[in-house]
Amino acid sequence: MRQLLYSAPIRPRLSKFMGRACVIFFAIVGILTAWETPTAELIADGPDNGIVYPFERSIHPFFELRDPENATPLLRGSVMATKKEVIIGYFGPSGIDDLGTASLWWAAQRSLTDAARELRDRLPPCRLVPLVKGSPWSDGASALAQLIFQENVAGVIGGTDGETTHLAETIVAKAHLPLLSPVATDKTTNLAGVPWIFALAPGDHLIAPILARRIVAGRPQRVAVLLGSDHDSQWFWRELNKWLLHFGCPVNSVILVPHEEQAVKEAVGESLGKSPDWLVVSAPQSLLVAIVREIRCRNSNVHILCDARGSRVNVVKSLGQQAEGIICPCLIPNDSQTSHDFVEAFRKEFGVEPDYAVLLTYDAVRMLVDAIARSVQGEHDNIDRVDIYKHLIALSPYRGIFGTIEWDKVNANKCRVVPGIIRSGKLIPESQMPQ
Repeated sequence: MRQLLYSAPIRPRLSKFMGRACVIFFAIVGILTAWETPTAELIADGPDNGIVYPFERSIHPFFELRDPENATPLLRGSVMATKKEVIIGYFGPSGIDDLGTASLWWAAQRSLTDAARELRDRLPPCRLVPLVKGSPWSDGASALAQLIFQENVAGVIGGTDGETTHLAETIVAKAHLPLLSPVATDKTTNLAGVPWIFALAPGDHLIAPILARRIVAGRPQRVAVLLGSDHDSQWFWRELNKWLLHFGCPVNSVILVPHEEQAVKEAVGESLGKSPDWLVVSAPQSLLVAIVREIRCRNSNVHILCDARGSRVNVVKSLGQQAEGIICPCLIPNDSQTSHDFVEAFRKEFGVEPDYAVLLTYDAVRMLVDAIARSVQGEHDNIDRVDIYKHLIALSPYRGIFGTIEWDKVNANKCRVVPGIIRSGKLIPESQMPQ
């Protein structure tokens, strides 16, 4: 028995050495392979060809998969009857309790009404169906699944943030249904290898370098960050931090802020206690408002910089004068063609100027309706969702009330972003500020 217990390899040290050598060899090969993967120029045409973490280079195959030449064979047709009412799903609430979501639903309805009036006989009867009544994770997801398999659905608009957009994406990907996302700025929405997703809002990878340059231009001595724990805040900070490190701008503190009043006071107090001259705030709208109010109550002269949500209508209206001077990305391009009638109707309804999310929601519905109208041209009794998808691709570059929407290789809008500042309740490009 003793001999059996010791019947190990004759040269155990050599065996261990060979095992470790193999691990090191394959690790080196993997690193070199990832390093040679040309991802930088493919990440949505970012400034300076984009900057990526080493592990991000592994997403290159998704870009090749999403290339139109390779994606077409992956699209499975799904026929709908043109003589029936065509349903457009809206993955968001229709309630009016929250200004941020109510304004998006208003824009979606307005867009469908305008399209039906202008396209007339070229468009089958269409109806917009809201899918979220309570939680998008429970009733919203089940409502979308039921709608897809029970109704004549042409596409989906939504969600109202990055998390709900990802949720809708998992469902439409299985049903092969177009999803137009007008609000989410998270670039990963378009990196899952699903060709049915169209992102209208410029991604954080386009926003972050602009904001990082703006911070660096202010020659900061100390930079502090207050973050929400939600998906969108974490991904925005990930992109911004990447660029701040690239520009050699140190960040002195990063604090995760819970959504409780006392926690907000403590987090703001701790952050301001380090005497920063720049304070980055990225959080859901309600938490963002609470953080900014607490900063203003402490009479701090710190420069406040927010992500795109800082310019949403509900944030600006809730903060009032306290929003003055907040720096946010200005997503609305210079060639925006927002009509005077639209702005006046929105101002009459909500008492504020429409923001980027409102304009993009309007354009998302209009683009989908235009694609449906193109798909039913001729004597066809049926239309295919693949045809709608192809027409959505062909619409780029699209001139809407937001401005020009142009798809990159993964069907994400690649419009130019500039830093903006809130003045008198309106976000304007800093370049238009008087010197």
